[in-house]
Amino acid sequence: MKRIGVLNVGGDCPGLNAVIRALIVKGAHEDVEIVGVYDGFMGLVEDKMSILAKEHVSGRLPEGGFVLGSSKYDPTANPDDLKKLKDNFSKYQITSLILLTGHTGTNIALKLADEGIPSVIIPATIDNDLNWTDLSIGYLTALQTVSDALDRLHSTASAGHRVIVVEVGGDESGWLAIIGGMVGGADYIITPEVEFVPTQLIDNIKRRYDIGRRFSLVVVEEKVKLPEEIKNIVKDPKIRSYMRPSELVAEYINENFENIECRTVNLDYLQRAGTPTSFDRYLAFKFGFSAIEAVKKGKTNIALGLKGFDVVETPYNKEILKNKEVDIEIYKMAELFF
Repeated sequence: MKRIGVLNVGGDCPGLNAVIRALIVKGAHEDVEIVGVYDGFMGLVEDKMSILAKEHVSGRLPEGGFVLGSSKYDPTANPDDLKKLKDNFSKYQITSLILLTGHTGTNIALKLADEGIPSVIIPATIDNDLNWTDLSIGYLTALQTVSDALDRLHSTASAGHRVIVVEVGGDESGWLAIIGGMVGGADYIITPEVEFVPTQLIDNIKRRYDIGRRFSLVVVEEKVKLPEEIKNIVKDPKIRSYMRPSELVAEYINENFENIECRTVNLDYLQRAGTPTSFDRYLAFKFGFSAIEAVKKGKTNIALGLKGFDVVETPYNKEILKNKEVDIEIYKMAELFF
């Protein structure tokens, strides 16, 4: 019997419990035992693991979060912890680790592979910024959260004649900002893939007010690099260092309009929460089954990805650490609605 250890490394996302369910069901069919590792790699270091059965995930399918917990801890940063991890990996006779993760876990997986600890990656991140897969588990649910939030904010922005600056996730890619902003009816989108020209934002808002559209929704990606003109709107560098990009953009808007009320909304952890969409659950099942099949065949040190509707395998290499940016043509689609 083969035995795999499953863990979430990095931030949680909707659909993780569905992956566990798929691993347990497929594992039982293929005579593969599933070991749940609690709180990311901390569980392997601190010996916090348990054999999982169907009852552990009964009723969990529609839940967000993750029944095993998660963390970003990197065991390769501490030689003593790395040794403990190796000892527990050997003690429990684990064949391979299954990592539900984005860039954080991918980076660790490559380092552990060099240390003789094999793994298989299932892409799970709301950022959808992994270059070996079209979609990651959790992205579509987070995208729906962004779209729903913008739908709701339209009414209050319109009623109060406000500008509302909405900050969304994405790490350093605009998959949530651009597509979420477009389908949610954003009036301007600020994202890492496109140079931000502050005067264009101001002109856009002014034009809307001049034609009677006395409100605007501005979407800002969480790690966008803002020009000095925006950052320097707050003179105190200490205060500025604590401000979110959305807050700096809002300050800039307030400075350029006397009679327009500007407010901010940061969707933050709301994007990681909630019931996974149907397709995120389907992805979870598809990736979970494929991971079991790969381990059963002796395949490890691979990243599973979706290309079209097919699961593909990418061997570990430095290229998979690169960021997947949004095609500029998608932004141009969104821009036509500004």
